[in-house]
Amino acid sequence: MSFDTLFQSRRPVAQPHAFAELCVVALLREVVTDDGTTVPAGAEGTVVGVWGDGEAYEIEFDEPVVGNATVQADALRAA
Repeated sequence: MSFDTLFQSRRPVAQPHAFAELCVVALLREVVTDDGTTVPAGAEGTVVGVWGDGEAYEIEFDEPVVGNATVQADALRAA
């Protein structure tokens, strides 16, 4: 068995992201957008980016505030 084969067989299996891109999610606590506007808890937005294997997500909001925010995974739930 080659070193490459051995290395690939021991690689950890990647965990699936909790939320895929374009999923609709809701905030569990308020966050601040990239523009500095506060988005209240309960606001719904769309996942437009996944960072750090699902540790954080880029969320796009259009109500009640328009903007994007990077949100930690533990601050989101499925809508």
